[in-house]
Amino acid sequence: PSVYADMLHISPNYLNKICKEETGQTAGDLIRKRITVEAQRLLHYTSDTVKEIADKLGFENASYFITFFKKQTEITPEQFRKNQS
Repeated sequence: PSVYADMLHISPNYLNKICKEETGQTAGDLIRKRITVEAQRLLHYTSDTVKEIADKLGFENASYFITFFKKQTEITPEQFRKNQS
């Protein structure tokens, strides 16, 4: 959230306050949901590898991306892709 707050020239706390007031969710929650949706879109509509998708989404490595994705969706990226077939 701090990167987005910097881009908007506001403090992270103020960004969180605005997000909470408007959506009931923290800035971090909104960012995680958006990353998850984009990951699902890439898994469904491209043949990119999980590592390539992790790179596109700014993750340092595929392992961290897989852990993040599983925490958000309760399944791995590969399981998600397989279920979309």
